[in-house]
Amino acid sequence: MRRLFVILVGLAASIAAGVVFLVVAGLFVPATRELAADFSLGGMLALFAALVSSDAPDRVWSAVALAFWTVATALVVLPPVLAAIIGEVAGLRSFVWYSGAAGLLTAAIAWLGHAASHGPDSAETKLLLLLFLTGAVAGWVYWAIAGKMAGAARSPAA
Repeated sequence: MRRLFVILVGLAASIAAGVVFLVVAGLFVPATRELAADFSLGGMLALFAALVSSDAPDRVWSAVALAFWTVATALVVLPPVLAAIIGEVAGLRSFVWYSGAAGLLTAAIAWLGHAASHGPDSAETKLLLLLFLTGAVAGWVYWAIAGKMAGAARSPAA
C-alpha cells in the first residue's frame, strides 16, 4: 500500500513538473510563443463570438474543453504514466528508462499529428525537442520520487 502511495505521488509530481517545464521552456522557443499569441487574444475573441452566436453554447464550450483535455492528457499525462507502469511491472530502476521512455512517448505522440508529406522544418524540430524534454523531465521527476525503488517490494529469486 505504501508503494502505491509513492507511485501516485511520483506521478502527480511528474505531471506537474511536465506542465511547468512545458510552460516555462516554451517561452524560450519562438514557435511556441507564436502559437500562444495566436491562441491568446484572437482565439479567445473567436471562442466568445462562437459562444454568443451559437444556438447551443454549451456544445461549443464542451468541444473546446474536450480538445484541450485530450491534448493535455496525451502530451503531459500519458507518457509518464505509461513509462511508470512499464517500469514498475518490469522492475526497472534506471533514470534513463523513465526519462527516455517518457520523452520519446511525448515526442512520438506529437509526431503523430505531423503531416506525412514532408519532413519537419526547423520550427517543428524545436517543438518536438521541447516536447521530448518535457517528457524527459517528467520521467526524471517520477524516477527521483518512485522509480529508484521500482521492484524493491519483490522477493529475490531463489
